[in-house]
Amino acid sequence: MRTECPEHKGEPLEESDKVTECTIIDLTFIESGIKKTVTKYTGKKGFCRKCHRRYNPLELKSNYLVYGHGFQAWVVYHRLFLRLPYKVITQTLMDQFGEKISEGTIINFLRYFSTYYSETERLLTQKILKSPFVHVDETKINIQGVEQYVWVFTDGRHVVFKLTSTREAEVVHQFLSGYDGTLISDFYPGYDSVKCKQQKCWVHLIRDINDDLWKSPFDSEFKDFVLEMRNLIVPILQTVEEYGLKREYLNNFNANVNQFYKETINKSYRSDLAIKYQKRFVRYQHSLFTFLEQDGIPWNNNAGERALRHLAVQRKISGSFFESFTPQYLLLLGIMQTCRFQGQSLLKFLLSKEVEI
Repeated sequence: MRTECPEHKGEPLEESDKVTECTIIDLTFIESGIKKTVTKYTGKKGFCRKCHRRYNPLELKSNYLVYGHGFQAWVVYHRLFLRLPYKVITQTLMDQFGEKISEGTIINFLRYFSTYYSETERLLTQKILKSPFVHVDETKINIQGVEQYVWVFTDGRHVVFKLTSTREAEVVHQFLSGYDGTLISDFYPGYDSVKCKQQKCWVHLIRDINDDLWKSPFDSEFKDFVLEMRNLIVPILQTVEEYGLKREYLNNFNANVNQFYKETINKSYRSDLAIKYQKRFVRYQHSLFTFLEQDGIPWNNNAGERALRHLAVQRKISGSFFESFTPQYLLLLGIMQTCRFQGQSLLKFLLSKEVEI
């Protein structure tokens, strides 16, 4: 029972004969499965002679049905990790546990968990910004008929998502303000003005070249250009495969890079495709080969693409997202992808009630 009136500080409450109760429905996870528990708490109300009101005990709300943390974690896991639709989750709860909840209740669970783990997102951001490199990528999503953009920031172990209404890269500048590591990205021009070292993704470059080569199989000058590029990059990537991203081995290729620019890039071409990639190599000369100069810098943006993959699949399933809930969903998605990148169970993390992964 409360001992003091919440409206009149210092006014003692008298024990009332009125009783209030609270029922908590939860799921307990054991080695052999999941067990539903129903716990009812009762307590006497306190009476204030000054305001003539009765107050529930601090722990209880009158005739209130509460779903416990384990129950909510199970629901969030099925929505987030398994991508189950709301209707399927409500039907599964009824079939397996005899509990009937609304789709709105599921959204409330997700909102509660996003608030609960707001500190987790802050900690993830701190860890990403301490990393010697950060992968950044972006993708479009439809929010109630309006196209918006989701940006992902990851160091390969921790993941954070941000939502913007346009593709302007201001969010990247804000997130990486004061960052002194290396930004790994594709060739979207919005990244170019970020004030830190950069490494452009060779997978994107090779993919673009292969697409153009497939479309123009008779462009002999472009073919020669691609062959020279291949002769440069293949031995480098073979060294990465054998020795890892270590400067002591990769630094030896700087002379090859200089020779490639001197003999292949700094020459005249007639082929439009050769000229196109010549300009790209000139523009990004100082951000294509950062991984040769520093230990441990990835030469591709695969981690960024992997972090976005779950969202891409959800986008195909859902089609459109709700504006009022998307930021909360993205916060939880960052936590889920962090668990995935670290080989941890999202469900076990949610059940632990810890805020640091």
